[in-house]
Amino acid sequence: MARSLEMKTTTVFSQTKSAIENPNIRFLVHQGGSRSSKTYSICQYIILYCLTNKSKIVSIVRKSFPSLRGSVMRDMIEILKEFNIYSVSNHNKTENTYQFDSGSIIEFFSCDDEQKIRGRKRDLLWINEANEINFEEFNQLNMRTTEKCIFDFNPSDNFHWLYDLINRDETQLIKSTYKDNPFLTEAQVKEIENLINVDEGYYRVYALGEKSSGKTTIYTHQKLYDVEPDGGETIYGLDFGFNHPTALIECKMIDGEIWAKEVIYKSGLTAKDLIQLMNDCEVNKKKDIICDSARPEIIEELKRNGYMAREAIKDVKAGIDTIKSAPLHINKWSVNLIKELANYKWKTNGDIILDEPVKLYDDACDALRYACHWWKIKNKNNGVNYLKFY
Repeated sequence: MARSLEMKTTTVFSQTKSAIENPNIRFLVHQGGSRSSKTYSICQYIILYCLTNKSKIVSIVRKSFPSLRGSVMRDMIEILKEFNIYSVSNHNKTENTYQFDSGSIIEFFSCDDEQKIRGRKRDLLWINEANEINFEEFNQLNMRTTEKCIFDFNPSDNFHWLYDLINRDETQLIKSTYKDNPFLTEAQVKEIENLINVDEGYYRVYALGEKSSGKTTIYTHQKLYDVEPDGGETIYGLDFGFNHPTALIECKMIDGEIWAKEVIYKSGLTAKDLIQLMNDCEVNKKKDIICDSARPEIIEELKRNGYMAREAIKDVKAGIDTIKSAPLHINKWSVNLIKELANYKWKTNGDIILDEPVKLYDDACDALRYACHWWKIKNKNNGVNYLKFY
């Protein structure tokens, strides 16, 4: 089967294959921008590795399982189908494993699963979006890997244990950008190159695959939670989109702390679609929904369908300050909100950081801000409601 497998590959694949087959290399680090083919190329190599080696164990890991399932796990299955070698009988969806006829197995798990991190050994390890995990998690996984460790990441952090790993003698660094991927469409290339007109820091990270030049991340104090807290006041934030996602975030305000959870994050929604999805998600019609004021017609549709929809206060800097000034807890299953918070940046002008966020990765962040800032203003002055529309 392996001999008849035909793959369209990039130079990133050939560099990956060469590095892993080098006996002097223990760690392979892929640092790159968006659409550089690094994820696809690693998937291709792992499939080839499993086809040509008997009874090997490959672990593919990410910080949270929803993120893993929605990215690499989905890509891997799609590539197996593309190569016409996928078998549903080999795919254990309960255990999240895929077994090849060679006896080799790919297993998918997250760092949330402490038992898996400290569990059995593996031959090959791939940590996807490796800058999401801490050094102790890496250390536990590394100790139980007998052959090679592969990492991929976008260098959006200025300081991380990955940069120390890169400097070790047994590490091979592969840097790639969209220019290493000849299979991109003209529109995809244009989208990436246009980042230079959005923000210099984003262009460095996501187009050039280089570290950002400054400490521009807006939110750095958030913590993840998995047990829903009781009490407090519930309020929703809603940012409308179509080509961009529509984002609905549920917030609980408990003793001055923010507990946020992603409810809806989906592109292509009409007003009718959104209302149906909100009904399906059992969004509480007795709670305030603070909406993007740019779409008054959708706000009116929500009101006619029984929702307490209200216009947001569009003071961006003040809203950001509201969130930064309170402890922020994010539900660990809120994959898109977590990703946006990690990538939400201030604009820069050379070395100067501006008090204006980049208009990227901001749909869920905007929804979060609408809810929290509106609630703060509503309850200002010992709870006196002085806003004219409340």
